[in-house]
Amino acid sequence: MTAFPARCDTLVTNGHVLTMDDAFTAIRDGAVAISKGRIAAIGPMAEAAGVAARAVIDARGGIVLPGFVNTHCHAAMVLFRGLADDRPLDGFLKAVWAAEAAHVTPETVRAGAALGLAEMALGGVTHVVDMYFHPDATVDAARHVGIGLTAGPVFIGFDGIDHLPWPERLRFAEAFVTRHRGTEGLDLMLMPHSAYTLDAAQLAEVTALSERLGVPVHIHAAEAPSEMALVAARHGTTPVRALDRAGMIRPGTLLAHAVHLDDAEIALLAERGVAMAHCPLSNAKLASGAARLCDLRSAGAVTSLGTDGAASGNDLDMFRTMRLAAQMAILASGAPDALPARDVVAMATREGARAAGLGARKGRLTAGMDADLIVVDLSSPHLIPSYDPYSSLVYAAGRSDVAHVMARGRPIVADRRIVADVTSDIAAVRAVASSISASALRA
Repeated sequence: MTAFPARCDTLVTNGHVLTMDDAFTAIRDGAVAISKGRIAAIGPMAEAAGVAARAVIDARGGIVLPGFVNTHCHAAMVLFRGLADDRPLDGFLKAVWAAEAAHVTPETVRAGAALGLAEMALGGVTHVVDMYFHPDATVDAARHVGIGLTAGPVFIGFDGIDHLPWPERLRFAEAFVTRHRGTEGLDLMLMPHSAYTLDAAQLAEVTALSERLGVPVHIHAAEAPSEMALVAARHGTTPVRALDRAGMIRPGTLLAHAVHLDDAEIALLAERGVAMAHCPLSNAKLASGAARLCDLRSAGAVTSLGTDGAASGNDLDMFRTMRLAAQMAILASGAPDALPARDVVAMATREGARAAGLGARKGRLTAGMDADLIVVDLSSPHLIPSYDPYSSLVYAAGRSDVAHVMARGRPIVADRRIVADVTSDIAAVRAVASSISASALRA
């Protein structure tokens, strides 16, 4: 442990600190010192007794751990929460794409993203990988909420709701990366939608642009049986093999879902250093299937957790995501220890950071890392007693138990309240919903 400084910006006290380092180091009566947006020191309370701090957060015996990294989301799609329920992926997409065509603008994306990001922050998310149209609007929303963001230009093989033909889409992508490279709190990825919305030449062009710009790729892959059929018809193979032909199966690539994989593909992803964003909530709700999570982990692949968008999963809750990931792994394997609780928490924190290419600065509470942390209050009846903090987080806690959230050393949730004012964003989202409801009544 690093010695505590004489002074710091913020001191988190009286917490059961889970560092989420590789050894799962925990300090039952611990403190965390934060200076200039980074972790300055972690250790027992006794060693922090003389520290002078500008601000003190008393964890009151709660759990202090790294903020969650949500590795796959479409934050602005809170606009369509509950709009297309009780449908498989293809029917869901048909309904949502029609609503998007009518209602998605930079302004509605800004409002929807702000509301979605605030929802995530209230549930302990400090960084999110977000794929959606009009990404500049999401960047602005993340800046307002204070949450960390990985964003990038979306690639789709037809004129999408942003009305960009393919050549213009490529130009926009390069300009977006150039404009935002080095922006505080923002990391960049290229966001091709999928192998079923892009042809082989387009996938290869995105790979080439990724290599030239030095920006990794995030893409949907092998999510549902309907996708498998579409990709087979379009590419004559599976999604993972189509992406491999295009050069995308390489270190740094992050696949969303990766549900329908064969043994050879699992071995390939592990060998190439490709990460997977597991989204059990939407996979279950859309009947897409159960990912071979334990097989991927056994092969050595980096596995992380994503909420997906609120249109497909209805909420953006990493606690529910952790719980369902564990339960689905147990059911699929028939072994109650298939995915231990502490490994699930690791997927939501340090493994999420690794999957997003941020492992050198996020996902662990150790000296020098970004001060992305959350305090989970253990005083509610459903959390008493708490014998094992990891088990409490995965199987008993919920986002209503998150008392404080800091991103890069700045409070974004304090005493269970979002710091940013999202009142106007809530009103704007409600206005879109009213318009959609009115349209449905006229139909």
